Amino acid sequence: MNLIETLRVIWINLMQNKFKVMLTSLGIIVGAVTIVMVIAIGKGGEDEIAGQFGDLSAATVYVNPDYSKAFLGNTDITQFPKLTEEIEGQIREENPFLKSIMRVMYTGDEVTMNGESNFVNITGVFPEYEEISNLPLALGDNITQDDIDNKSRVAVIGDKLATQYFGTAENAIGKAVKIRNQTYTIVGVLERKGDAIQGMSADDTVFLPYSTVEERLMSDFDLPQMVGLAKDIAYVDKAVERIQSTLNYVLDDGSTYTVEDAGSRIEAATESAHTMNMLLVSVAVIVFIVGGIGIMNVLFVSVKERTKEIGILKALGSSKRDIMAQFLLESIMISLFGGGVGVLLSILLMPLMQYTDIPVSPTMGGKLLALFFSVFTGTLFGFYPAYKASRLKPIDALSYE
Repeated sequence: MNLIETLRVIWINLMQNKFKVMLTSLGIIVGAVTIVMVIAIGKGGEDEIAGQFGDLSAATVYVNPDYSKAFLGNTDITQFPKLTEEIEGQIREENPFLKSIMRVMYTGDEVTMNGESNFVNITGVFPEYEEISNLPLALGDNITQDDIDNKSRVAVIGDKLATQYFGTAENAIGKAVKIRNQTYTIVGVLERKGDAIQGMSADDTVFLPYSTVEERLMSDFDLPQMVGLAKDIAYVDKAVERIQSTLNYVLDDGSTYTVEDAGSRIEAATESAHTMNMLLVSVAVIVFIVGGIGIMNVLFVSVKERTKEIGILKALGSSKRDIMAQFLLESIMISLFGGGVGVLLSILLMPLMQYTDIPVSPTMGGKLLALFFSVFTGTLFGFYPAYKASRLKPIDALSYE
């Protein structure tokens, strides 16, 4: 029996059992949808990480309090040694691998803009923050050294805050920001960047002179941190090591602060996304296995029901290879049908993901992988029933009741 005749027989059998084919392919459909969706979610997570860290130099270095010592130990956070101007100067003096470093203060407070009040992130910075954190201005002026020296009440705000409260960045310039009944004048608006500093979105942050925050807004629970920039990516490890060495020397307990680089954060975040992606794909593979078992069971039943048909085909000259090819191709076509329907369903479901907080990035690779797994599943689980069918003896098959 040639290939055309085999396909014709398969098509007739499938058309005569449409309902059975649909039920059999349900597992494959669900598996294909799962594969496409989980890969889209995984790629979306990776793209989100790339967006968060895309504008951040891999040469950026962070000095952060090790809060785990307060949460897991007996250390009172208010007793942590503070990073002072003198410590910052000593780090700068002793570290030839640093291009720049500055203290930074992350806090938050009730902020009123254009008559609306909300809790907003506030960051105290020095003029170097624009270069170190790669946060260029879209409009207006930056915080200057004079603002630091005079503890000026000026503010630079993120693009999201400007558009949310004033409509446009242009309208925000010169407007007032009120914090604890103190008025600050908006002198600049940043370009839209996304998450860039310490996981905090610069787009919805108010930036003030560090000295102003230190004097007017800093509480006992707020700890200064540091952000630096190595002269080159090749010097990052040495810069980190030298900073930690200086902290260990100037502080009673240098281990209360951790020093890490942006590259390590990017690598850790990406690795987490990959791990999550693999877990999700594993779930999809399990779904495919369940669907494959369903195909195998149905084919075993089909072999039983068509035993006489197999006997007739063998009596007419069909070889074991022909019988095996017929049932194996039938399994593959069922799984390919399920895979195709699953891919189409995933395309229809993808737009609904925009109503969730889950980032997705559909890829052609995900769709092709779903089809590959579908065909592979049909081949793998259809092989044994096809083999059993091909081994039936003509005389036994024809006399089967």
